[in-house]
Amino acid sequence: MNFEALVKHISTIQNTLQAQAAHAVNLALTSRNWLMGCYIVEFEQNREDRAAYGEQLLKKLEQRLKIKGLNERRFREFRRLYLVYPQLKVSVTQYIASQIQIRQSLTAESENGIWKFSTEPLQTETWMIPADRLFNRLSSTHLNTISGIENPVKRAFYEMETIRGC
Repeated sequence: MNFEALVKHISTIQNTLQAQAAHAVNLALTSRNWLMGCYIVEFEQNREDRAAYGEQLLKKLEQRLKIKGLNERRFREFRRLYLVYPQLKVSVTQYIASQIQIRQSLTAESENGIWKFSTEPLQTETWMIPADRLFNRLSSTHLNTISGIENPVKRAFYEMETIRGC
């Protein structure tokens, strides 16, 4: 092997594994954001003590958690992501199946009903992009931005264009 071959191999390793690492981080962030949105919506709709928090729920979450980057605005974005993309449930749950601590928590929650409620009324459009393509091809930033588009036709257009450009 000569020096040029060494440079080529090192470069290939770096580029390939860096892309894989970025993809893994993106899947984790998308899963985290969607799951947090799921828990927020579930709490808002079904928990006994939700009235005690009212409109201040997200602000109180921010104050109680005190985690850098998790604030009221981000919690709103997570809730919107969950409501706009309920079809990500399968992809997210498959992704986190390998995460023991999260899996144990979700198993316990499934007994309490968080995974039993239906998302079917939100999935009426037949032209929706398959969840696995959204989950695997769009970054969490793309999903967050696109989920802010209220018109479902425009949203689908931007989803397709973003996937095509990735």
